[in-house]
Amino acid sequence: MGENASFNVPLRRVKSNGIIFPDMATRKLAKTKTKPNTSIEYRKYEKRHAELGQDRPKLTPEEFEQYDDELLDLLALDDEDMTDEEIVRIQELEYLLIDTE
Repeated sequence: MGENASFNVPLRRVKSNGIIFPDMATRKLAKTKTKPNTSIEYRKYEKRHAELGQDRPKLTPEEFEQYDDELLDLLALDDEDMTDEEIVRIQELEYLLIDTE
């Protein structure tokens, strides 16, 4: 196996014609790499959305972070002090975030 210096990708040589191809494992890994600048929570949300949320709008990473922060702030309130509007907002956020916990 050789090493392509410009891309740092493991290579294997095909003997019949000398063409160099990326190793199969490397190509699979390249397809499954996560998107840069997205949180683990957002990637989990994307998975939930693909499995459970076809009927719900897909949030951008920025929207997800904003709504997730808002939900955490609301959940930190004492249950007895919550208004009806705050309870409804929690339900809306859980729906949008496909919160299964």
